[in-house]
Amino acid sequence: MKYFLFISLCFLSLSDSFGQMFLTKEYLCDSCERDLSFRFESTSFQKNNEYESPFATSLAGIGVMLKPTFEYYFNSNTKANIGVYGLKYSGRNDFSQVIPIYQIQHKVIQGFEVVFGSIYGNLNHELAEPFYRFDRYYTNNIEYGFQALHESKYAESDLWVNWEKFIFDGDPFQEEFTAGNHTKLNVLKKERLEVKGDLQVLLFHKGGEIDTYDGNAIYFFNGSYGLDIKLKRENFNYNLKPKVLWYRGLRMTSDETANNYYPYKNGNGFLVSADVDHKYVNFECGYWLSEKFIAPRGETLFMSLSESDPTFFQSQREIFFSKLKIKRHVTNNLKLEVRANFYADLLNNVLPDYSYGIYFVANERFFIKKISKSKLTN
Repeated sequence: MKYFLFISLCFLSLSDSFGQMFLTKEYLCDSCERDLSFRFESTSFQKNNEYESPFATSLAGIGVMLKPTFEYYFNSNTKANIGVYGLKYSGRNDFSQVIPIYQIQHKVIQGFEVVFGSIYGNLNHELAEPFYRFDRYYTNNIEYGFQALHESKYAESDLWVNWEKFIFDGDPFQEEFTAGNHTKLNVLKKERLEVKGDLQVLLFHKGGEIDTYDGNAIYFFNGSYGLDIKLKRENFNYNLKPKVLWYRGLRMTSDETANNYYPYKNGNGFLVSADVDHKYVNFECGYWLSEKFIAPRGETLFMSLSESDPTFFQSQREIFFSKLKIKRHVTNNLKLEVRANFYADLLNNVLPDYSYGIYFVANERFFIKKISKSKLTN
């Protein structure tokens, strides 16, 4: 009876974990040649994680992320954004992060574009939750590197490198970067039924040859394959997403006292979720079963290794979760959502961990002027 009420909620309530709410990825505008605009992006958030699990730590934060940029189209194939990103927590007098923003995006051919500098990162990659923790949206929002985007009637793909820590000769820490690819293949597309193949691959590297850090270089490989099945109805969309995930660690040390030691070098997991999506409400339920699974950027509740205590680990994990979203999207560029998540650890007899949050997202482009060709040549 312990989980009876919790599980019953799922079946009484009949999008993906992160949803379209936070996505900023966009392709170039064909009619915006020589346009100068000001783009204002912001997310006001309040997030509270109440976790009793030994695998994750609680977290509470109220704050705002600001990203004002000037946007200029050199032509219909190339645009640049330059500005600044700031993260401000309530209760702090200063900004926790201030990062300059420079992005240049170019269309190579129709349906294939490349991005340099500040890429469309974090939740824009649309990764499974065991691969990417939602809280990184506001703790590690900006990603710098390279990105290749593809979209056609057959597939949609996001290939990227996020260089997270650069080193100079003699630095006392290692370089870090993440490379990944998320590809969706259109298997079936009917008026009321869509089926997509879903492939995700992540590589996390920590190492380098010119630092003075006392530790070995390591590589984490994470991958998954599965299906995204969508059934469309007049007012609701029904989604089913089964996925098989795996983990491989390379060049891992077997010395338990050494830096960069991890207890598992191979692992796997099975994730299945089902949700019902309405204009105003989304409800999702899911199940996670894994063996020796580790993902450096994933939600720590799903891991076999504790977030706060590297000496605490458990090979098998089994979790049941449900998520509720209440949506008020004022316009396409102004969105408000309230979210609540529940996670039940079925093996450790832990009462459901839960988190809740409220988010107000703005993303608006304000046209300033079209730069004439004569001014560009003078």
